[in-house]
Amino acid sequence: MSKNQVPKKKWISDAAYFNSIKSDLGPEQALTNWLDAEQQYQELMQNRVKSGLVRISQNYASA
Repeated sequence: MSKNQVPKKKWISDAAYFNSIKSDLGPEQALTNWLDAEQQYQELMQNRVKSGLVRISQNYASA
């Protein structure tokens, strides 16, 4: 398991837990909460990469 896998699983686990509290759906919706948390993680990572690429391209444009 890579070093990034542990924080990713921890983040998803925590997000799924908080999603379950927020949605009040109960334990039968655990899979739905987990899948929603995975989607949230993917969106977060995509936004981080996109903002990093924007910063890099802006730095080269001003050089």
